[in-house]
Amino acid sequence: MSTEYVVFYTEASIVCTVILCMLLIHDVLHSTKQEKQIWFNRSIISFIAYFISDAFWAAVLGGVLPNERWLVVLLNFTNYILMSVMAYMWFMFMAASEKLAFRNSRAKRFLLFLPIAASILFIVIAYIADPYFWIDENNSLGPWYHPLQIALPLLYLLASCVISVIHARRTESKDEKANCLLFAVIPLGVIFVGLIQVLTLNAPTFCFGCTVMLLWFYIQHMQTLISVDELTRLNSRGQINRYMAQVRYRENVIISVMMIDIDRFKQINDTFGHAEGDTALMLVSEAIKRTCGQIKTPIFIGRYGGDEFTLIIQDQGEDDNYPAQVTQALRAALAEKTREKQLPYDLEVSIGYDRLRDKSDTMNACLIRADEKLYIDKRSRGAGR
Repeated sequence: MSTEYVVFYTEASIVCTVILCMLLIHDVLHSTKQEKQIWFNRSIISFIAYFISDAFWAAVLGGVLPNERWLVVLLNFTNYILMSVMAYMWFMFMAASEKLAFRNSRAKRFLLFLPIAASILFIVIAYIADPYFWIDENNSLGPWYHPLQIALPLLYLLASCVISVIHARRTESKDEKANCLLFAVIPLGVIFVGLIQVLTLNAPTFCFGCTVMLLWFYIQHMQTLISVDELTRLNSRGQINRYMAQVRYRENVIISVMMIDIDRFKQINDTFGHAEGDTALMLVSEAIKRTCGQIKTPIFIGRYGGDEFTLIIQDQGEDDNYPAQVTQALRAALAEKTREKQLPYDLEVSIGYDRLRDKSDTMNACLIRADEKLYIDKRSRGAGR
């Protein structure tokens, strides 16, 4: 390798490190200390550490740093550890994001980290037993080094990919499917660019590729945080407002706004606790998504705030009965969930809806009318908050 190559490799590593540092700083400053954010930040730190260590190794290969055995061993041993830690951190980030149960057990987390500890111990013992096992007499990496280096990270990354795909197949929500598939794509991309660098190109492919993918993932993930309600995975209030701003009255299109409110929600919180209140919100959101999935017309679904949900129905036919169909089907679905989950309370909702009347009408005015009808429905049914 030439000095020019070392300079190029170092510049690439510096640029990628700076980008990831900026991403990390932004996430830390805007962090709500959620578990998945903590694991994501740890993952970013491990990538940064690997890029720096790998840049020093490139400097040794290019003759900028002395090709002394202790330095060669130290840098490649560090790279070996950091590669496994990167994959483990991403796996735990995926587990936290998907809310997998094992992540809450310290014993299970230890068992998941145990292969890394065993792998490190093996490579140390192998070096002591035979100093030329993975680094030969010329201080070059032996044939066993790279297979050993990528074996464990490959296992973690493939496991995270498989789990994400399984979750994507099980969920009925299109947004959830897209989110799960996003988690599945990143580890496959890391594996791809890593193999390219190891097998074919003598270039910082891994550094560039991982940085681009992490940046793309972060942008997509931040967009999800902005537009999707964290608890119910429905569109957020901001996304509802943006969607409503785009909707206009059109001839031959019946546009209806529905407002849905959980009955006696305050009593659920006060009697059974806020955790049960969250469960009620999730059950209602699941029932709304399933009900709307059975209606053959476009329906926008969002959590308006608290225990209120908003539906916007656009029917291009001549039937304006969809709100009534949703109302009937949703109440039946909630009654079924109450029995199925053996809830200690009746999970019921009050519903109001109205339609966009003419070109002078606005979506905000339509929503206000739907909200007023919701409270008329609530009073008529004797369903207090």
